[in-house]
Amino acid sequence: MKKLFLFLFSVIALTQLATAQNVVDANDFFENPAKFNGRTIIFKDIIVRKGVTKDASIGSTAKVSVGSGSASSSAGGSTRCTPPRNYEMLEVVFPNGKTKGCFVILKKVANPIPSGKNVTATITFKADTRTMNKITMIKFIP
Repeated sequence: MKKLFLFLFSVIALTQLATAQNVVDANDFFENPAKFNGRTIIFKDIIVRKGVTKDASIGSTAKVSVGSGSASSSAGGSTRCTPPRNYEMLEVVFPNGKTKGCFVILKKVANPIPSGKNVTATITFKADTRTMNKITMIKFIP
């Protein structure tokens, strides 16, 4: 009975570790976002801004056109993002003052964010540099 309990406890603990969220330094993500693909990431004390237009250009190293869930890269200096239905763009300003990638958030979650204003927050998102980073939770820091 003791061995069974230990085995079940180990399986549950390993499952929790595998799905754990990672607090990541924003500069590390900025330098190599592809390293974090598929993982749930947390940025603490990051500046976000609502009001980025549907096809707004955001500074990046590759030009990405996103539509109906797919992305294509080509040489260029901007990222073009089209949020899926019921989502809107949220600009994430990294500590170096630049933005990179496409970040989208559900419209109903984004409602309390004032448009065009810098807001400091902690965000949790699913990293996917091939299409869009989907923000799943946001907590405002006063």
